[in-house]
This record gives sequence, structure tokens and C-alpha cells, in this order.
Amino acid sequence: MAKANKKKKMSAREKQRPSKKRIHLKPIIAAVIAALLVAALVVFIVIRTNEDSAKHVLRNTTWVSQTAKTASGDEVDIREVYNVKYSNYQGTLSFDGENGFELWLHPSDISDGTHKGSYELDGDKLKASFDGGTDAEFSLTRNDGGIVRIDVPYDNYVVSFFSQ
Repeated sequence: MAKANKKKKMSAREKQRPSKKRIHLKPIIAAVIAALLVAALVVFIVIRTNEDSAKHVLRNTTWVSQTAKTASGDEVDIREVYNVKYSNYQGTLSFDGENGFELWLHPSDISDGTHKGSYELDGDKLKASFDGGTDAEFSLTRNDGGIVRIDVPYDNYVVSFFSQ
């Protein structure tokens, strides 16, 4: 029985070996999850800020028509689209301080109201709802985050508007 109480002596080599420290994974996992949540929140805030800025990018701006194309993509004289004889006439597309717009493509009675409405931006599309009850979708061309061209379908044409 005396042998059972004896402790084993450690060799010199075993004494030199550093003892292994136990790594606690719970705090590391919690820190990684917290970092991911913070990163996701930052990305969400940046995206929302950019969306809010995009909603206001058209407010209080005026655009003028400069080119037009047929449905097949062939460029046409803008006078053909507007059915006017003089070459310097330009249609206008203006946006107010809210989400309203006015679209004038050819000389007409300004009080007819069919060219006014409200809009909503949806990525590279502008969804227009005219006061007369019709809806249309305008295509937006962007460059460096800003809108540089708005393409408006009109009859069998696509009329391109550029910022004034």
C-alpha cells in the first residue's frame, strides 16, 4: 500500500514543456457575432441613407429633351416626335419639392392636366402615375451615383431628357 501513495516524479523534459492553456471559445464567438451584427447595421444604415438621398435627387430639378429614338433604337428628329415645324423646341420634365412632376412633350394647352402626376423611384426606374389615371415607367441612366438621363416612352418613341 505504500507504493500507491507515491507521486510520479517529473522528468526534466516534462518540466520544460509549457502547460497548454485552455482556449475559451464562448467569448470569441460572442465577439465575432457582435462584430458581424455591428457590420450589418452599418451596411443597413449606409444603404438606407443612399436610398433616401436617391429619393430626393430629382426634387426641384428641370430636364429638357434632346434626343429621341424609335422602338427599334433608330434615332429620329425630335421635331417628328413633337409634330412641330421649328427645330429648337424642347420638351420639359420638371420635378417639384415633393414627389410630383410635369411632363410637356409638345405645345399644348397647359391646363389639360394629363401631363402631371406623382412618381416613385425604384432603382433605375421611375414609376410615374399621371393624374389622368395612367401609369408609365421611365428608365434612369446613372453615372457616379447621379442621374444623367431619363428616358420617357412616348407613342412609338423613347425621348431622352437631360438635366438643365
